[in-house]
Amino acid sequence: MPLAAVPTALASPIAPHVATPGARIDLVLIGARGQVGTAFRQRLALQQAAIARRSGLDLRLLAAFDRRGFAYDLEGLAPDRLDGALRPRRDDEIEALFTHLPSPRHAPALVVDCTASDAIAARYPEWLANGLGIATANKRANARELAFYRQIQRAAAASGAPYRFETTVGAAIPILGPLRDLALRGEGVRAIQGVLSGSLSFLLERLHGGQRFSEALAAAQALGYTEPDAGEDLRAEDLVRKLLVLAREAGFAIEPHDVAVTPFAEGAATYPNDWRRHLDAEDARWAERVASAKAAGKRWAILAEVDASGARIALRELDATSPFATLPAGQNLVRIETELQHERPLWLGGPGAGPDISAAGVLSDVIAAGQALARGAQLDSRRRSVAA
Repeated sequence: MPLAAVPTALASPIAPHVATPGARIDLVLIGARGQVGTAFRQRLALQQAAIARRSGLDLRLLAAFDRRGFAYDLEGLAPDRLDGALRPRRDDEIEALFTHLPSPRHAPALVVDCTASDAIAARYPEWLANGLGIATANKRANARELAFYRQIQRAAAASGAPYRFETTVGAAIPILGPLRDLALRGEGVRAIQGVLSGSLSFLLERLHGGQRFSEALAAAQALGYTEPDAGEDLRAEDLVRKLLVLAREAGFAIEPHDVAVTPFAEGAATYPNDWRRHLDAEDARWAERVASAKAAGKRWAILAEVDASGARIALRELDATSPFATLPAGQNLVRIETELQHERPLWLGGPGAGPDISAAGVLSDVIAAGQALARGAQLDSRRRSVAA
């Protein structure tokens, strides 16, 4: 782009990194004022000094933006005072930022994606190929067509840029890491079964407790458990994305259209653009379902499953004592059967929804990715010294 179009703060080359205690890692936060982005900023502000002491990382919030605003500061933005620094954004500012970030004169940079944006996810291969690390809570990149998922993995492997996405399944529960460990030691995964939606497990706990569907849904939305469009949860679209991420990390090569889906709410599937007008029908439908299940000593759960026969998401009536049926509100639980662990499968569980727990998981990914970037920068520095 012409230099005149570049924002003043970015028109001159970004200043070379000045040595500070710890390795400087510049963060670019996307989705700065969303629920997860806001919770991430607050947690980062509280932990920045402790992270520097304990890990040797000087995490600087170089830039932050969302659909409406943009902020940038070479010295680092104050994460907990960002609202006052954001000003109306221009698209050329974002492009200028990402043009300058890969400069060898710049400190290592990490993109922190706290959105649910397809457009942002589409940029991942480009950013990774340019050496930018990514820590993301955005499920959409890894849940697109299989070819795109593999393109991201190749871009990260070729550049050495870290790509961390632990919170895309199970929020802060360590699920994807153990799956990678199983693959590294050659222990094939045979089957995965689980409650992967904290929002839907919250709804079911409330429904079995006697609350109306519409009331339970309103409570889940108020707590930030659902997607911005709760219809994505009710149609199980968000759950499909989680299952795709989990299945692919376990070695199952499945496409989105391979997943057989039973929606949680029939109205949301039948009237995708107008489902809110049909909440009364869902109230009646779920009251009848729950009453019938209780009379039979059962409870409802929505399970995501993948094995050699395929991938599926379905509502199931389970024995009331089943681990999947007795989860506390908002909890996730995953059962992993492997070649070595089939009689006694591996179980992983914990809180699976909410902005605060998701933000905590994102920060863990930021620290891990920052450490990888710092190690890479040290190796590059040594190579240049040897070459000189």
